[in-house]
Amino acid sequence: MILETLIFQRIVFAVSMTDTERDSHGYTPMDYDADSETDEVYQRCLSSLLTHAPIEPDDVVLDIGTGTGIVAFELASKCDHVIGRDIYDEWLRHARKKAEQRSIENVSFGHGSFREPNVDEPVNVIVASYALYMAYDEGGEDELRAAIDSLASLNSRCVVVADKMRFEPAQSPSDYETLPPMGTVANLLMDAGFTLTDIEIITESVGVIIATR
Repeated sequence: MILETLIFQRIVFAVSMTDTERDSHGYTPMDYDADSETDEVYQRCLSSLLTHAPIEPDDVVLDIGTGTGIVAFELASKCDHVIGRDIYDEWLRHARKKAEQRSIENVSFGHGSFREPNVDEPVNVIVASYALYMAYDEGGEDELRAAIDSLASLNSRCVVVADKMRFEPAQSPSDYETLPPMGTVANLLMDAGFTLTDIEIITESVGVIIATR
């Protein structure tokens, strides 16, 4: 099963089902981890994020939409502390368990969303990986703008968006999601006070944008 379908299932199942009900559908955070490891596009996107994100050893990094903590754990060795935020308790529990099993002590996970990140300490870099596009899918450009403006209010020096977005005109509408045009994401970041410093196209619908200020 491709990773994109799993992400869609995560959105639908996590909203309306209990943990037991989700398990009965055979979709768990463990499944997501397994598919992420074998999904070539996801791995290329992650590699680009890790290679190009301007993260310093003393930085505090916010991984918004952290999911099972895949990106947070990769970033942990590059910075002082990673704050993982997500809206799904099951995924957060799984991420905390992984941190304990791996003895990674400079990551913390808690409830938070794009509009309400629930972060009190200063943040140097914000990373949004395979998550920000959901704001656009849910509420179009207005919701995406609100999400980016909320993140911008944290006053980080950099935002890294490693996500699903359209780099080419859509040939036909998707049955289960609507992706933002790359230009829309870029313009909203600039409207929020950032300067685009790097853009990498992974596929026609996945890429990495680095914005600094």
